[in-house]
Amino acid sequence: MDTTNPQHYSQNNALQHSVGVSALQQYMTWEEGDVVMDAGSGTGELCNYISQQPGVASVVGFDLSPDFISYARMNNSSPNVLYHVADASDPSTVKPEWRGSFSKVVSIFALQWIKDKATTLKVLNSCLKPGGEIVFVCDVEKSKASEITPALPKWKTYLGDADPNVFPWPSSDLTNDRRSILFLESCGFEVIACDISNYQYSFDSRDQFREYFRGGQTELHSIPEHKQEEFFDDLEKMAAERHWVTGEGAPTMQDVYLVVHARKM
Repeated sequence: MDTTNPQHYSQNNALQHSVGVSALQQYMTWEEGDVVMDAGSGTGELCNYISQQPGVASVVGFDLSPDFISYARMNNSSPNVLYHVADASDPSTVKPEWRGSFSKVVSIFALQWIKDKATTLKVLNSCLKPGGEIVFVCDVEKSKASEITPALPKWKTYLGDADPNVFPWPSSDLTNDRRSILFLESCGFEVIACDISNYQYSFDSRDQFREYFRGGQTELHSIPEHKQEEFFDDLEKMAAERHWVTGEGAPTMQDVYLVVHARKM
């Protein structure tokens, strides 16, 4: 899953989509006339799904990548879905007419790419109507992906010099639920649920498993092309030894993520 190539991303984001749909089914209740924002909408698959839910009137999806937005407009269009280029961490890119206009906001696996979560959450809060709700999913520091580099010291020469550009939810907040709640309250939210959830996902093949990690972990681009197959052999062996994945032909991966359901105060 190449996070810079929209076609590759769309073809390999089934795990993210599955987690997003599951989180929305568990935490979000759609109501008649809902106007929904998808922050970090990627290639638009989740926007398309949301637009078909009973009661949803319209969906606005935005992403900072013009290429992803172009792909979404071409491949996941719908009469009640609009796509825009914007960056939730940069308030100047958010359209003035979005302020106070949405009854629901969703953001699935986008916040871990943003360092300044406070500014981002305050921006999303400003786009909600009074009493509007948000559901977001974010990687956490104790997720399996964050442990790849220390678990593979042989590859530290490459991985240790890479800038991960990933900022998962801090473990220090998760060991004390109140810290996360206080942080979210400071961003203008009343927390309804703040959970660490487990997920299990079965890949169709070993190649699909490798493609997921190839693009989803940006630091892997620092490994020379001629060494990548050797790296993935080591990754698969380590993941099996630590029981991160099971099965050989079609691996099943287990991991954890943070899901938050909150209401604008």
